[in-house]
Amino acid sequence: MTESLVANPKDWRETRTPEQAAAETEEPESAARVRAEDDAATRARQAEAEAGLRAADRALEDGEARLRRTRDELRLREQELERTSDLTQQVARNAANLLEQTEQIADLTRRAPHTEPQSPTPESRTEGDT
Repeated sequence: MTESLVANPKDWRETRTPEQAAAETEEPESAARVRAEDDAATRARQAEAEAGLRAADRALEDGEARLRRTRDELRLREQELERTSDLTQQVARNAANLLEQTEQIADLTRRAPHTEPQSPTPESRTEGDT
């Protein structure tokens, strides 16, 4: 005789779900305690790892913010250096122009005939001179 592969709907053992069957199986108390301790240790490790990851994430965010601030400050310094360089070049050009003008004035002064300063004549005197 062949056994039937179809469950008999009247036999309660054959109509149970796997969850019901597992619930009916009793686990020895020591195994349950070991499993509970292991689960607790696993949860503690996971919580610790999660806290470490959150701390690392915050550190990365802080580092990124510092890098952005540093980048912005460097851009400002570069702009200031560029302006300073432009001003320095302008000052150097102005100094060269002043030196050239001074040399021209000195040259003109050397070439000019030397005359003694004259006292003002009574006609050239103004009211403020007297």
